[in-house]
Amino acid sequence: MVVYDIRDDKLRLVVSKFLKRLGFTRIQKSVFVREYDKGLFSSVEGGLRRIVKGWVNFDIQVFVISRSSFNERVVISEGYRLSEFDDEEFLI
Repeated sequence: MVVYDIRDDKLRLVVSKFLKRLGFTRIQKSVFVREYDKGLFSSVEGGLRRIVKGWVNFDIQVFVISRSSFNERVVISEGYRLSEFDDEEFLI
């Protein structure tokens, strides 16, 4: 799982597109998940470090969560549409 708080619209868009290219799925505005793969972790970390080099005002955290923990999560949601948070909206 990758969680971020990125203030700059351009950087946020680059990070989200990078994660999508690696097969991550957005489950919240700034939260992406993907099934764990040993080689993936270092690719994600290295790629994100290259992307953010020279930028400021961001926080990105990468978590490895077991499938059972993820499946046991509680989701409380009503009338929420993830499509409200398409990347293009951040570029207004």
